[in-house]
Formats: sequence, C-alpha cells, structure tokens
Amino acid sequence: MSSPPKPGIYTPIPTFFKRSDGHSIDYYTQVEHAKFLRKNGIEGLLVMGSTGEQSHLTRKERASVVKKLHDEIPGYTLLAGVVANALQDALDEIESLKNAGASYAVVLPSSYFGQDIKQGGIIEWYTKLADESTLPLLIYVFPGVSNGIHVDPDTLVELSKHANIVGTKISHGNVSHHALVGLHEDIISGKNKFNVFTGLGQLLLPVLTVGAKGTIDALSGAFPKLYVDIFKAYESGDYDKARLLQLAASRGEEIISKVGILGIKRAIYEQGFGETYLGRAPLSQDFPTGAWDAVVPYFEAAKAADTSSK
Repeated sequence: MSSPPKPGIYTPIPTFFKRSDGHSIDYYTQVEHAKFLRKNGIEGLLVMGSTGEQSHLTRKERASVVKKLHDEIPGYTLLAGVVANALQDALDEIESLKNAGASYAVVLPSSYFGQDIKQGGIIEWYTKLADESTLPLLIYVFPGVSNGIHVDPDTLVELSKHANIVGTKISHGNVSHHALVGLHEDIISGKNKFNVFTGLGQLLLPVLTVGAKGTIDALSGAFPKLYVDIFKAYESGDYDKARLLQLAASRGEEIISKVGILGIKRAIYEQGFGETYLGRAPLSQDFPTGAWDAVVPYFEAAKAADTSSK
C-alpha cells in the first residue's frame, strides 16, 4: 500500500515564463522560487497543477519542469498534475511525470461529458487508473475547471479503499464535504491510508478541525510562512495565533477571488520572482486598469503577517 503525502503545506507553483522570447520557460526562476518555498517550510510542490498552466504546456515541457526541480532540489516531494479524458492518455502522462521525478499524481476526473457522468463512472475511471498507475494518486476535486464535475464525499471514501489512491485535493468551499471524508471512520482511524487537503487556503484552519491534513494552496507561493505558521499554530494548540494568521491569509485569498489566477502570479512577482506574471496565450492579457491597485490592501494584509525570508 502506498503512503500519502505528509501532513503540511504544499504549494501549487506557477510555471515561470520569460518575457523577452515568446514565453519560453524560465527554469532559473522556477528553481529559485522552489528553493525559497522549501527554505520557508513548504512540505512539497504541486507542479503542473491549475496554477502551473498545465494545459498550456506540451508533455515534453511539463516533464522538463518536473525533472529540473527534481535534479536541482534532491529529495523534495513533487506532486504532479494530470488532466486527461482518455484513460490511456492519463496513464501515459503519469509515466512521463514519474520518469521525470514526480512522487505523486494529482488527477482531475475525466470530465468531457459533464453532468452526464455519474459517480459510478468516476469510481470506475479512477479505479482503472489506479490499478495501472506507476504513481500513487490524489483525486483532484475542482468543479470550476472540470466541466462542473463534483466528486462526492461517498465517492472519495469508496476510492480511498484502493491501495494506490492516497488522498484528495478539494478545491471548493463546502467544508462539510471535507468533514465527511476527513472524519470518516475508515480514514481518521488510518484503516484507509488517505489524506485530505483543501485547495483553498482561506479554509485551512476550519478544515484542519475536521480531519484535513493541510492545504495545497497557490497563494502560499507568495507567503509560504504564513500558511506554514497557521498549520504549526494549530498543531501546537495555539488557536488564538492560528485564528489571527488565518484572518490574514483569508484577506490575501481575496486577491484570487477578485482578479483570478493572474493575481497569484502577480503576488509572487511582487515578492521578487520572475520576469513577468503574464502567462501564455490566452492567459497573456494584463489586468484591466486599476484592478491590481484595488487588491493591494489584501496583498499587504497577507504580507504583513508573513515572516518568510529569502
């Protein structure tokens, strides 16, 4: 039976691009940013998740980023995002990422047919994938990028029985769903080796109280110690400190709510990483005039509570 990722804070990192030559990958910044995160207590990285613009890179490019990080920062835990509708495509992608150095695959459901897909079909798809996958799987629940597909709590609990399915990243705001999985008797007892992580840092403290083991949150890429300190304060029983830090993190997360994924990349850029915060087309257009200025107070609130060092 595979072991799940350790409890803690994981960062879904952006893919950094060069500004000058048509947005080729900026491997130097990729490594420097990852070193910064490790120095400040981030347990591991999610490479090629939604924040990493997985769908804007080729398979060769995706593997090259994983390999660069694996080679330059030995021993650092690398989770890798997988998006595919066809089962064999998902397996081929997993094999490519494994060969590059990933330790886990974080996999969105096959979602082309949207609401016509039943929970039984989701169970069948992930079971077949896990049976053949050369990496342990985490189920990525993010209806916003998977055609509205929800993976229900009962489905997650059923899939947690599989020896090669070791966790989930839940990127929606239903705390009850986190609880129904994280507190399930077979999971909280350790019978099923399966860790729940929220994808929303604004829910970190609430979901820790209902069985979650941490977060895989993108804004931790700008403010790693803020999220690490929330986790440590909760684990040590310093709930007053945890609440104060959670307020700062929740304010920071308003950046994403108001200006989207580029807000994450801009926040990391403002912390001194990268030539540009713009992505590849079509994610290549800057904010409307005044949009970033409107969220600067949220950025400053999170920054003031973050004690990260370069």
